[in-house]
Amino acid sequence: MHRYKQILVGTDFSELSEYAVEQAVELAERYDATLTVLHVIEHFPEDLPNQRIAPEDVDPAQYLIERAERDLDVLARNAGSDGARKVVRLTTHSARVEIVRFAEDLDINLIVIGAHGRHGLRDLLGSTASSVLSAAPCDVLAVRSAV
Repeated sequence: MHRYKQILVGTDFSELSEYAVEQAVELAERYDATLTVLHVIEHFPEDLPNQRIAPEDVDPAQYLIERAERDLDVLARNAGSDGARKVVRLTTHSARVEIVRFAEDLDINLIVIGAHGRHGLRDLLGSTASSVLSAAPCDVLAVRSAV
């Protein structure tokens, strides 16, 4: 079996991506690999939930980055991996483009990403997971919900 040394897991902080992070933590421990947890902020998403909207007197980009960094810390700690590298990327591109670029830049061996349980490849994986799978420079593990 392939020995992964650099594992990347993408998260949007959904329940499904939390499960993907848990799976990535297990794999990183099994292979004694470096784990990177990545959150991509597509600059600027128009459909942000109210709790993600910056206060009027705060730079919106900095607010989103700092909020995501805190959320990554909590996510990694809850998944049992305080030692994971946590990265937030603010981009004008799609999450797919940034995940693939990041994987190329860091010589990632495995990308772990959450996948939906629907019909058809794009529906089964979700648009981001499907796009990452087709463009990734390495293996991709699409993790389905634990439920």
